[in-house]
Amino acid sequence: MPVPLTMYLRPAYRRLIWLALVVACAAAVYAWRGPALSGDAEQAAATLWRKASSPPPPSAEEQQRSQARRADPAAGTGPARPAAVPRKCQLNGQTIYTDGPCPAGSLEQIVPENLSVIAR
Repeated sequence: MPVPLTMYLRPAYRRLIWLALVVACAAAVYAWRGPALSGDAEQAAATLWRKASSPPPPSAEEQQRSQARRADPAAGTGPARPAAVPRKCQLNGQTIYTDGPCPAGSLEQIVPENLSVIAR
C-alpha cells in the first residue's frame, strides 16, 4: 500500500502547499475570465455613474405645468419677442453694434447676413 506524500510533510508545509494550489487556481480562473469580468465591472460602473449624475425626473406638478405651457403658449412666462436684428453704427470714428436703433448723429452700416459673433 502506497504511503501518502503529505504524511511526511510538516503541517505548516501542507498549509503552504494548499495555499499555493488555491492561488494557482485563482490565477488560472482570472487568466481565463478576468478580462470579461473586468469589462462587466466597467460597464456596471459606467451605468451607475450615468444614473447618479443625471438629474432626477420631473415631479408630477412640474410635468403638469410643462404640459399646460405647451398646450397654451400664450400663458407662458412673458410676451414672446422676435429676434432682434443687429445693427452696426459709426459715431465719431467709433463702431457701435446694437440691436436697437442707432444713436442720433451716427451712420448705420450694413451688417453681413452670416454674422454670428460680434466682437466686444
